[in-house]
Amino acid sequence: MKKEWVPIMIRTGKLKMKFMDLLTHYMIVIFLLIPFVLNIYSFIQKHILHNYNGVRSPEEMFKVTLPFAIVAGVFYVIQKNRLKLITIETDLSKDKVEEIIEQIVKELKWYPEIINKEILIFKTYPNWNTGSWGEQITIIFDNSKILVNSICDPEKKASIVSMGRNKENINTLIEKFKTASS
Repeated sequence: MKKEWVPIMIRTGKLKMKFMDLLTHYMIVIFLLIPFVLNIYSFIQKHILHNYNGVRSPEEMFKVTLPFAIVAGVFYVIQKNRLKLITIETDLSKDKVEEIIEQIVKELKWYPEIINKEILIFKTYPNWNTGSWGEQITIIFDNSKILVNSICDPEKKASIVSMGRNKENINTLIEKFKTASS
């Protein structure tokens, strides 16, 4: 995580990641586009290079590969939305915020990766029976706002589901801050 990314994330409201992490995050999209891209290659071979010798015509295969491209588009939107930072407004002191985060870290077994005054990044290492490879939880401090995100750990195997663990991470943060503010 580059230090200059924090102001960009605050301004855009989206998580910024290294190229390889983005590749892992969007792997399902890339995987689903393979048949469609191969079909485009066959189309180019037939209509531009005039050397296509496949069994089925690219036009016929288009009917088969188009659903893959549509599903890839849907997954692109889903994965892109997962990078959004959720804003929690709070009037709690920095010490109280840190105390709440410390409590959650112990409760949900988060392990620190990056800790400084602007950003906190935690990882989880769940058991094999949880259905998750792990999550990356990001917490950014922006004056009276806290920006949070939880995604499947991009440094692990590509994953499109966390078995509800990302939602649990976010909801726990929101609930604890609401309770403390009351």
